[in-house]
Amino acid sequence: MNKKILIFSIIIIALFTGCNKNKDFCIHIIDVGQADSILITTQSNKNMLIDGGDENSAKIIKSYLKNKKVKTLDVVVATHPDSDHIGSLDDIIDNFDVEKIYMPKQTTNSECYINLIDSCNKKNLKVNYLSKDDSFNLDKYTEIYVLSPDYITDNNNSNSIVLNISYKNNNFLFTGDCEESNEMDMINSYDLENIDFLKVAHHGSSTSSSLEFLKEISPSIAVISCGYKNDYGHPHRSTLQNLESVNAKVFRTDVNGSMQFYSDGNKIYSTIKYKQE
Repeated sequence: MNKKILIFSIIIIALFTGCNKNKDFCIHIIDVGQADSILITTQSNKNMLIDGGDENSAKIIKSYLKNKKVKTLDVVVATHPDSDHIGSLDDIIDNFDVEKIYMPKQTTNSECYINLIDSCNKKNLKVNYLSKDDSFNLDKYTEIYVLSPDYITDNNNSNSIVLNISYKNNNFLFTGDCEESNEMDMINSYDLENIDFLKVAHHGSSTSSSLEFLKEISPSIAVISCGYKNDYGHPHRSTLQNLESVNAKVFRTDVNGSMQFYSDGNKIYSTIKYKQE
């Protein structure tokens, strides 16, 4: 065979076999504007969705999942019943196979909550509740521990499920919209000195990300999900200053769009050079 033809054939094979596809543990921060939605994929092909954006996010999330060839969600976590976190979860449950769904033990009369429960009922999907000290495994390498809420209040944000996810030697913290009171409870209850990756709470609001909390967990990477020029002014300057004080590398969806961060179990990296705060 001609050498040029051979080289060309190898390139074509490489493109179609996907040899460059990264199979490490991955955190997908889906850009859903002023809302939250995070996909976690593992080497063992387990998929976990944390939150489902607002009522206008369904098309974005469905397209993202299909692009990543996700057909089954092994776990869905609705961190709390605010519309910018559960708004499109009914549509996701309607269109994907979902094995388990977790929520805080809180009910509301909001339309998006009622729609979510209706979709679960149509699929005979039992809603499971999570609170402080609960735990489960996504696969044999991925352990998930619940740090909050301790109890249910009349403040939706304070009821946010906070997940500490350990993948081998890396630790990830997903905080929903938890507030400073939750942060103080967590650092008083747990040893959280080695958090490698933080999903910043409440879109970077000053109601959380207290300096005391950030000094305790000392995240290497901090990701903020917020809308471009949103009406709330998120992320707040005080939050960015606190993150800067602990030398966290800060990345934002309003700057970078959707982002992917990988872990080989020892280090966290990205294959794209995202703009840093």
